[in-house]
Amino acid sequence: MRQLTTFNLFILCILFNLTGLSAQEETTDTAGPWKTGGTIGINFNQVALSNWAGGGAGTFAMGGLLSLTGDYKEAGSHWSNEFGAGYGFTKVGDQNFRKSDDKLTLVSKYDYTVSRLNATDKYAVSRLLYSALLDFRTQFTDGLDYEELDTAGNPTRISRFLAPGYLNFGLGGTWKPNQYFEALVAPISNRLIIVLEDDLSAVGAFGVDRGEKIKSELGALSRLKFTKEIVENVTLGSKLNLFGPYNDITTIVVNWETLLSMKVNDYITTSISLDVIYDESVEINRNDGTIGPATQVKEALNIGFGYAL
Repeated sequence: MRQLTTFNLFILCILFNLTGLSAQEETTDTAGPWKTGGTIGINFNQVALSNWAGGGAGTFAMGGLLSLTGDYKEAGSHWSNEFGAGYGFTKVGDQNFRKSDDKLTLVSKYDYTVSRLNATDKYAVSRLLYSALLDFRTQFTDGLDYEELDTAGNPTRISRFLAPGYLNFGLGGTWKPNQYFEALVAPISNRLIIVLEDDLSAVGAFGVDRGEKIKSELGALSRLKFTKEIVENVTLGSKLNLFGPYNDITTIVVNWETLLSMKVNDYITTSISLDVIYDESVEINRNDGTIGPATQVKEALNIGFGYAL
């Protein structure tokens, strides 16, 4: 597929329409246990050249991000929910549009307090908690390999919606020494690898058995989370997820996300993100031409418009 699909355009139109909303502060119902909020971001880059003696190629790039949160908190219970979506594309010279970002995530975590930093204050930061975590990740549209063409001369499809999809569920405990750091250890965890595309499941892509569309792994899950405003209007957030299947505990699956966001004013934001993934069951065309497991790295610098919902 060499053209930007209708679905791509639909997603981008939604993001554009959302940016037309007036900026609002985070919604908090002081009379109830729910607290909700979110942010929308749009960033773009464009270069046009005509008879330019220095050479080069015109470029156009655009991306959109949507983040929504919903927290339910009472004296002994805390249920936190995070939804994230991102999509971006680029065009260089006469090339067709190519996807540069594509993610869809949903994380839901329930905590029940065991002990607090201040035992006399029922709303103080909880130090130890019983926890249940649900983590789902996939993408919106097809991922293409532009270096490997099919018999019709089109890029090879290497991924799509729910191919892969990852669903993690874990039961364990959380240690939270302060407001900005927490560590979850879930010795009872299950990881589902979902590949609903027939062609991809037939070759055992993303670690599923050949011809199968779902693979279930029982193991242990660990999650470290850090979020803090390190200086005024500059926030650092980092999440490290580790999963080890009990049938081969040495093959640790790593998913590490780091985001440094800087608020210039009420409408302009800058962010630097770094995503690192390692999954030994995923075979990748490496930069040296070989095929096998590899450390996946994605870095992005974004400057654009942002709104708080």
